[in-house]
Amino acid sequence: MNGLFSPDDDSIIRIHDQLTHLMKIKSEVPSFAFGSVQLLTREQISGLIDTAFWASLQFNEGRTTRVCVSVAAPEDFHDALPFATPVPYDESQIAKLAPAAPQGGCLVVSGSSDGLNIWGFGRSRPDAKINTVTIDVWEPGTVRVGVGPFQTFAVLKGRSNAFIEGTGTNLTDYLRRVLSKTLPEDDFLETQAVWRECLALRDLVRMIVADGHGGIVLIVPGETGVWSESLNPFAYRFAAPDTTIRDVIRQELNDGRAQAEMLQQLWAADLPDDLKNFVTRETMRRSGDIGRVVRTIASLAGVDGAIVITRDLQVLGFGAKIAVTGNAVPKICMFRPVPGSQEVVSSPLEDLGGTRHQSSARFVNANRDTVAVVISQDRHMSVVHWQDSIDSLSVLRNAEWWV
Repeated sequence: MNGLFSPDDDSIIRIHDQLTHLMKIKSEVPSFAFGSVQLLTREQISGLIDTAFWASLQFNEGRTTRVCVSVAAPEDFHDALPFATPVPYDESQIAKLAPAAPQGGCLVVSGSSDGLNIWGFGRSRPDAKINTVTIDVWEPGTVRVGVGPFQTFAVLKGRSNAFIEGTGTNLTDYLRRVLSKTLPEDDFLETQAVWRECLALRDLVRMIVADGHGGIVLIVPGETGVWSESLNPFAYRFAAPDTTIRDVIRQELNDGRAQAEMLQQLWAADLPDDLKNFVTRETMRRSGDIGRVVRTIASLAGVDGAIVITRDLQVLGFGAKIAVTGNAVPKICMFRPVPGSQEVVSSPLEDLGGTRHQSSARFVNANRDTVAVVISQDRHMSVVHWQDSIDSLSVLRNAEWWV
């Protein structure tokens, strides 16, 4: 294996320093549920990333290697499927096992005196609070590195390495801001509803990215408007808007409030503690339906054309073709989600990308109260909206670094 990320590489040092910082927090605040993972050495981090990078360049039966690799001890990963005998952590094993990793799961790795080994599959990914390293083999020649709660912490390409230091809320908050969705300070439930709507939008585009066929999500101000003149045809418009995502969010919030009131009364009652604990445990076990509902909408991106959804999450339909009249060329300013380098660069339309990106830019330019999220087949994502302060379209490139 050719060494690219040596233990003395600046990227490895920064990842190790962040991991060391999290370990220090763990020692000072032991109540934090960070797990029991030992601090990885720079040599181990180097081996993890270097091996994942070269695995990204391998193919298995014509398939690109795409998989998540997480460092976790068996006692910290209770839903894992352990192998009877761990296998060596090398590029050929990663490429071979990648197609078998559960969707939304990972290969789980740990270190020993013999080196790094893959000891099983994780049905999910480790909790972001665990002070460990997670590596997404994203595309040939690119790996995304997560460190503890920072997902994504860095995007490494060998020579062009970007440090994102992002968390799971970055894209959520960005969508909230570009959609001008306010969080009312005097209404806790409505604040929660607005935030969960933005989380649902984030999960929607995340699922489309993961599916790998690409797509467009057009977010429009309401059920009707002049924006509809820029869609021709709108092949699969629903007879009535689908409000299921919005309805489920509010139902879960109402159920949660009723549940909290019921449990408060339960614990105030003169009942045995074992009965109280049993009822509380069974009540808290109930899971919401929002993930399933969002998945249903994400599957619509498999049909050519855009999904059209309102700001308040009414799904109007799918298969919409963008057909903007006129020859106006949008003014475009692009940036990437890299802290400290948010310089906005004016760019020609052709630099934005292919047909999906260019048609979406024309749509938003013609309908400046709309937002477009564009996902290409190679899983790159852009968020396009009009920004008055720069009198231009603002395009967040590589938004997939925040998912």
